[in-house]
Amino acid sequence: MQISFAAPSDIRAGALIVGAGEGAALTPAAARADAASGGALSRAVKSSRFTGKSGQMLELLAPASVKASRIILAGMGKAEEFSAVSAEHLAAGVVAKLLTSGETEATFQIDVPKDGKLKPGALAAHLAMGAKLRSYRFVTYRTKDLEDHQPTLTKVTIATRNADAAKREWKSLEPVANGMFFARDVVNEPPNVLFPAEFSARAKALTKLGLKVEVLGEAEMKKLGMNALLGVGQGSERESQLVVMQWNGAARKDKDKPPVAFVGKGVCFDSGGLSLKSGAGMMGMKGDMSGAAAVTGAMMAMAARKARVNAVGVIGLVENMPDGAAQRPDDVVKSMSGQTIEIL
Repeated sequence: MQISFAAPSDIRAGALIVGAGEGAALTPAAARADAASGGALSRAVKSSRFTGKSGQMLELLAPASVKASRIILAGMGKAEEFSAVSAEHLAAGVVAKLLTSGETEATFQIDVPKDGKLKPGALAAHLAMGAKLRSYRFVTYRTKDLEDHQPTLTKVTIATRNADAAKREWKSLEPVANGMFFARDVVNEPPNVLFPAEFSARAKALTKLGLKVEVLGEAEMKKLGMNALLGVGQGSERESQLVVMQWNGAARKDKDKPPVAFVGKGVCFDSGGLSLKSGAGMMGMKGDMSGAAAVTGAMMAMAARKARVNAVGVIGLVENMPDGAAQRPDDVVKSMSGQTIEIL
């Protein structure tokens, strides 16, 4: 989805989204849309249960006098409670409504509430964040009814009085959204596609953003005494991997401080091993690597936004399968630290 910022005077046609606070109090942009529509918006409010509460929406086809295909009035709730997260939820709700509706373009004209805490640029950037996150789709393996699931909404414009400030804020937020999309993608991949070596290859590709990525195989981990990790994957035909990602972006004065460390569990599929899960309990176990997905997405985001921090992300990638070589209950293994662990 293409996201852009523009002055209110530069807005083109499409779905127009305006806001109202509690009590259905129209914001200035909504009042202008109401006037342009000959009062159609206020009449629609009177004949509905719309009260401006957060999460509420009122939609009407735009009359010919308005340069838009439809108008959506979005509830903003109490002004003093309207926050960056509120803005994201508002935009996400609207995009969910429009994403596959046939509408191709949408424009948000959401004013900062009177006495609100958000500045116009920050409000615009967080509206963009909500719209971007809600646009996520994973249809890689869909073969039927693809057109019914294909988004039609391809462009979102955020109208703001301070487009430059919005772009600066968005430059910091967009990499976070992209990191979240990476994490969602790898969690959604099936386990016959995303096994340890494939996950580590995708992490390795992030070196293009400036991350330093090191991948250890089973022989290297064995030398280091990582028997606890290796034990989980020893019943699988897929080799276990350990990925260490480093981002060194701290300011000069902080460059010698210990890095922030993130550790993520990466069991790409967890059958339970010899302690085999039930059939129903095995469903969804491709998601047992979501901790590793979150860590990798976070490291990706830090590198892409050039975060002023030193950080290390470590993910252990294994596949837990039943096999003659699989770890047994009552086995005892020694971890890298020298601690012995009884497998129960």
